[in-house]
Amino acid sequence: MEPIQLKIAKDSSIIKYVKIIREFDSSLSMGDIKSRIESGDFVVEFDLEYFDVLEDLSGVDRPRLFRGMIESLGSAGAQVSIYQGDEPISLEFLDNLLDSLDEIDRQVEAGRD
Repeated sequence: MEPIQLKIAKDSSIIKYVKIIREFDSSLSMGDIKSRIESGDFVVEFDLEYFDVLEDLSGVDRPRLFRGMIESLGSAGAQVSIYQGDEPISLEFLDNLLDSLDEIDRQVEAGRD
């Protein structure tokens, strides 16, 4: 599955968006995020099939945190465009992808019992 990528329209609230993005992914520098927004590049990229054992053991659901970040950006006033590869997708489509992945996880867990 291709990663999900976000673009954010440039406006006067970039600093608010940088803070929200850094809460999700602190590996991105503030300057890099700001530069990507200003140039219209993809700001954040996330693989929905991402898995980290330590996060899983701690109960962290990174794909849902990614979805929450998108929600937070929207609440902060950001105009967020979502892409899978080079194709724009809707938030509803992303939600359906997340639900499908959750269902697959449940089926795998049920098959182990």
